[in-house]
Amino acid sequence: MTFKELALSEEILRGVEEKGYETPSDIQQQAIPILLENHDLLAQSQTGTGKTAAFGLPIMSVLKGGSRQPQALVLAPTRELCMQVANEMRSFGKYKKGLRVVSVYGGDPISNQIRDLKGGVDVIVATPGRLMDHLNRRTIKLDDCSHVVLDEADEMLNMGFVDDINEIFQNLPEERQMVFFSATMPKEIIKLSNEYLVNPKKIALSNNNLTVSRIEQVFYNVEPNAKVNLVVQLLQLHKTDGTMIFCNTKRMVDELTTELNKAGYPALGLHGDMKQEMRTMVMNRFKKGMVSVLIATDVAARGIDVDSMDVVINYDIPQELEYYIHRIGRTGRAGKSGLAITLVSRRQRHSIRQIERLSNSVIKELPLPTKEQLNGLLVDQMAKDIRKWADAKQSKLYSIAYEGLQEQGFTQEEIITAFINKSIDDNNLEAIKSSGSKTTQNMAAISRISISMGSKHGVSAAHLVSAVASATGIDGRAIGRIAVSENSSTVEIPREHLTSIVDQLSGIKIKGKSITVEVVDEFAVSEPRRNRNFSGNRKDNAKSGNRYEGNRRDRKPRRDGKPATRRHS
Repeated sequence: MTFKELALSEEILRGVEEKGYETPSDIQQQAIPILLENHDLLAQSQTGTGKTAAFGLPIMSVLKGGSRQPQALVLAPTRELCMQVANEMRSFGKYKKGLRVVSVYGGDPISNQIRDLKGGVDVIVATPGRLMDHLNRRTIKLDDCSHVVLDEADEMLNMGFVDDINEIFQNLPEERQMVFFSATMPKEIIKLSNEYLVNPKKIALSNNNLTVSRIEQVFYNVEPNAKVNLVVQLLQLHKTDGTMIFCNTKRMVDELTTELNKAGYPALGLHGDMKQEMRTMVMNRFKKGMVSVLIATDVAARGIDVDSMDVVINYDIPQELEYYIHRIGRTGRAGKSGLAITLVSRRQRHSIRQIERLSNSVIKELPLPTKEQLNGLLVDQMAKDIRKWADAKQSKLYSIAYEGLQEQGFTQEEIITAFINKSIDDNNLEAIKSSGSKTTQNMAAISRISISMGSKHGVSAAHLVSAVASATGIDGRAIGRIAVSENSSTVEIPREHLTSIVDQLSGIKIKGKSITVEVVDEFAVSEPRRNRNFSGNRKDNAKSGNRYEGNRRDRKPRRDGKPATRRHS
């Protein structure tokens, strides 16, 4: 199928052809006809599948330019995604006369946006907080808004925008088309769609249709204290123009950014604690190629406007495995091939199998770079330096230095030897010992179980230790590492008691709720433990600070009541 077969307007097809698009992606093939027929739509689609064009092309195709107030509204969770979507839609409608797209978001003077709005607007692309500001000022009216898109709906709710979204929807006319795009379908999204969508068509891309089919996926088995060294080696091995590294926490982003810069690899970090001005500066420098490595948390990376990465590195396995698809979707776009690398410790190998099932793909284990490979990198770097510094333009300075060294009694061979040794000292990389090479005789013989309660149930590691110890009678000090995620938790227990512990735990109650228990890894290997950490994993979320939109003044109370039942015209 081609875009010409999708019944788009001639002006829009011209813009599509100019961008070099030829064949629509799966989500575009399914969504565009539905939207052109004016149905509501609930679509599950991952990052990198082309969803902006999936809703943007049909909307731009049916709109007429020259409106004073918006005919279409696209809500996006972050400033970066808002700008990206607006730019895409402008390019789609480039040849449609009088069609104006205006983006409004926090962190930018509202006076500038008001000035843009006074010139007329057909499509508003907005973050919820800043749109609320405009609605309260009455600088935007949604009375004529007949097309509404909620983009990254799951992320919008994760960031705490549900009240804003409900209030915005109260300002819409009864007759409108509504579209929800979401990477995942938690119950909150289903509830919201049931409330606002009318007889929606539904699309759920199967895992086979995701962009992972074009991405080579590999993992390295490496202990946490060797991760930084391995990242440096991978950057040397792959020599990419664009690498994106994902970490689970803001602290790790900062630490890894510092370590890579110290190692001679200019890198920039991106996370939710950074002010908007700094985030914009980071993205501008990265897009201009001033640095080739961007390190980010999942939330901060959603919607950033960058071309396809050569390599994506998962420094940490994502705390929510669905985010793995979002991460690796940064590479392998627009028909290009890509490489996704994940760093895994021995304790996390079971997570790789879960990810394989989720993405319906195979993630191949690679051996750690050998000393021979690293020596080859060293020779390549030295050859590159020789070609660079043997430039004839340096001949005058070279003569002065060389003659001075000879006067001090150094032979040509000694000079060459010294500079080669210095280059070796500056660039030499030590091979990392495989985590599998350690003997397990001194390690505790443990198994790992999964318990069906997590942080959303109010459970902490301390609750789990108490429950396991009380139900089974084993000493709490014999319980190993505990990882509390949102919906479940994993606990390391003595292998010799595995069967009895599973039997005794099944059906007991923690905080009044019955639990289920299953074996995750019978022959797990745990590292020696110094102090138990009951803090659990903390998500890097966007609820801290300004929610990526800058500070907002108080807004009027939300009106009560659900939207009126409506029909499409």
